[in-house]
Amino acid sequence: MKNQKILALILALMFIFAGCSSAAMDSATESYDKGYWADNEMYYGSVEEPMESPVVEEVFDSVSANSTSVSEQSYSTNRKLIRTFELNVETLDFDEFITAVKTEISSLGGYIESSRIGGNSYNSNINRSADFVCRVPSDKLDAFINTVGGLGNVTYSYENTRDVTLSYVDTEARIKSLQTEYDQLLELLAEAENLDTIILLQQRLTEVRYQLESYQSQLRTYDNLVDYSTVNLYIYEVKRVSSPEPETVWQRISNDFSDNIYDIYIGAENFFVWFVTNIPYFIVWGAIIAVIIIILKKVPFIKEFRAARKAKKEYKKAQKLAKKNAASENTEEK
Repeated sequence: MKNQKILALILALMFIFAGCSSAAMDSATESYDKGYWADNEMYYGSVEEPMESPVVEEVFDSVSANSTSVSEQSYSTNRKLIRTFELNVETLDFDEFITAVKTEISSLGGYIESSRIGGNSYNSNINRSADFVCRVPSDKLDAFINTVGGLGNVTYSYENTRDVTLSYVDTEARIKSLQTEYDQLLELLAEAENLDTIILLQQRLTEVRYQLESYQSQLRTYDNLVDYSTVNLYIYEVKRVSSPEPETVWQRISNDFSDNIYDIYIGAENFFVWFVTNIPYFIVWGAIIAVIIIILKKVPFIKEFRAARKAKKEYKKAQKLAKKNAASENTEEK
């Protein structure tokens, strides 16, 4: 009879904690009592004793009371907001900007989750760029954004705020309910004497422990995202910062003309730098070409070919001269 009571408690607990509210649990419990125990009366014997057991009623009451208190307490907590920023920033002094950003993040109690710096390669005139994933305390996020805006020219900004209060509260309630079930299962396991009952309890304890760890991990993730906002910072090194969008036609013409002059200047400057830096290559290739020409001149076949061409040119020149002389003589005779 004692084992039947424990088994009834196990099944009742498993069914109770699968629900989301006390009303749903009451309805499900009633259906459970009328259906499951009636269908299995021949196996378990009389069902009146486990259904009317004061221990079962005590478990039901404690679970319902705990769920109600958890809900009332959880929904009175502060809102949980996950804020994410994305900024594109131009800077004239790349190294100084990077140093200032790192210093500011450290002073605010944040950290850099990941970073990438590129563009400063050998023989490359590509300006440098950097991508930072910054984690900043939520209460100091606005101060950090203002500081970044003062250090460089912000060309693009995006903000996203995600309210996870309901999910957070629901996760907390599930953790507390599962913890209550876990503690009660431990008490039942200590009193169990039947091997089948012990195995069933251990299986349920394993399931509850896994669910607890999963929800606790989810809650820690929420806490980290709520306490530390994420700022995706994209930094670009430029020689001239972008100007705001002009308002009039003449302003647009003036700015476009200025941009074209600047592009021509940069193109000429890049060509000059390329030419000067590649002079050693020009010298080497010039020497190689000169050596090849000298060698070819000394090859017999080339010498004969050159002599034949020279003779052909002289022959054509003599023919032209002869025709010219003949024409001149005819003119004198006339």
